[in-house]
Amino acid sequence: MEGITEGVNNLNIMDSSASNNNNKKNRIQVSNTKKPLFFYVNLAKRYMQQYNEVELSALGMGILLCTFFLTVMKS
Repeated sequence: MEGITEGVNNLNIMDSSASNNNNKKNRIQVSNTKKPLFFYVNLAKRYMQQYNEVELSALGMGILLCTFFLTVMKS
């Protein structure tokens, strides 16, 4: 659990075009209507354990859920 907390504290927000990595196994596409918030929280915790970083992607109103999700993950 400490590793997850350390990874969340070191979150970096970056433009996806800056990433040259074509392998997007650690990307979570957040939707406003399909899944509840804590589904994404638990999924991100699993990804943090596997990859040590998570890339979030959202469009439209999903961006609001994505930012709320980030605040939950940071706390």
